[in-house]
Amino acid sequence: MKYIVDVPNQDYSYDEILHTLKLKFYDDNLSCEVLLDAESYTEPDRKAIEDEVWEFATNIFFEDFDEIFGGTPHEVLTSLSYQQIKEQYDAWKKEKEEIRVGDEVKHRGLNYVVGYVGADKVYHLIDKNWLRTVVQGGYQLIKTGRNFPEVAELLEKMRGEE
Repeated sequence: MKYIVDVPNQDYSYDEILHTLKLKFYDDNLSCEVLLDAESYTEPDRKAIEDEVWEFATNIFFEDFDEIFGGTPHEVLTSLSYQQIKEQYDAWKKEKEEIRVGDEVKHRGLNYVVGYVGADKVYHLIDKNWLRTVVQGGYQLIKTGRNFPEVAELLEKMRGEE
């Protein structure tokens, strides 16, 4: 159990604090008995932290683990810290969510392919009839998961021929 003792900013001796708290030490390993009627301390946001960690853990195991980390769960969990695993997962997720040329997206119920990504999240979209639509702000676009790399290749080829 964990107890937090708030001692006012006054000059109390170690013995006075122990006497006030009614702690009885048994040996040099500082094992003790609390004789005071006290409640154990629980972090106020512990449940939220546990929920976040559990959600993260289930996400990484149900996503493509090998694609994210390049190894088996045993290899990764025994060689990386939680912070390193979280950073790597967050970077992978950010890259996966980034909208690129050739990605198929939904905008206002219609499917388009991204033909150009400009500064300040300006997207030029192409529909199946090669009609162009310009969208400001990626929040309006939903990736379908499909990608057409040949669109990016064609545009690069056209730029090279100028």
